Amino acid sequence: MDIPYLPEVPTGELRERLARMRYVFTDLDGTMMGPNSTVLANAAGEPSLDFVQTLIELKQAGVSVVPTSGRNRAMMREDTRLLGLNAFISEMGGIVMTDLSHDTWEYFTAEMEYDPSCGLTPHEVIEQTGLCEAFITRYPGMLEYHNDMSAGYKHREVTIGLRGEIPDEEAIALLNASGMALDWADNGFLNYISAPTTLELPEGVRGRAFNVMPKGLNKGRGIERFCEIMGIPREETIGIGDAASDFLMADYTGLFIMVENGLKDPGAEEFLAAHDNAFVAPGRTVDAWVAGMCSLLEAIGR
Repeated sequence: MDIPYLPEVPTGELRERLARMRYVFTDLDGTMMGPNSTVLANAAGEPSLDFVQTLIELKQAGVSVVPTSGRNRAMMREDTRLLGLNAFISEMGGIVMTDLSHDTWEYFTAEMEYDPSCGLTPHEVIEQTGLCEAFITRYPGMLEYHNDMSAGYKHREVTIGLRGEIPDEEAIALLNASGMALDWADNGFLNYISAPTTLELPEGVRGRAFNVMPKGLNKGRGIERFCEIMGIPREETIGIGDAASDFLMADYTGLFIMVENGLKDPGAEEFLAAHDNAFVAPGRTVDAWVAGMCSLLEAIGR
């Protein structure tokens, strides 16, 4: 298929649509951040201020950047604060922070029943089913808790993070047997596996990041809830990401940008063919992020 690359200088209807954008919902790892999760280097790992300069220009143009990630609330709080931003969506849409400066946020569990008065987090409610231990004991060496960069999975509040490589259909069968409204989400291939780890993956198997999460919850639904709270029209929103979990943004945003390394995702071609609001930014990770945002700024008329 012909890849719909985002032009450096957009024209026509695309330019008009980009010019209306005021909110960028962005994935972090593999998208906005380069090697070792830094924003002070390009995709080759060389020192660069391109990202910082682009972020400043977006702010000057009146565009709000909202990190949207599978990371937990504590991590996202610090990431957002250090970047000078004021809102984020974490845990795959499960925590919607609309105003960091006033700590205004809520749990969002989509189709899973959850009563905040129970005194448990949504994560703890899921954990009580015994699913966590069922997964780990069934797939020794092939699956483990995703340790949130050594911070520990217990810091999650809505989802359960796992990493490794197991058949998706078997995982879904385990969830269905739990009796809860839960989904199995593929959060993309792992660039590296942080220590400590119990994984013993076969040679050549990269491993993926997964989330056990409330049914119907995804980054796109989290964006929808964010916009509902804030009264933001869809035509003012754009998503950007690199993995299957990010592609779901496109159904809830006016436009979507896939960074070029996202073309490696097995579902990328089918996704692009089915979404006329999706485009590809040239380059890998942060380089493509900068290229995509520069096209946006060009349309706005910075």
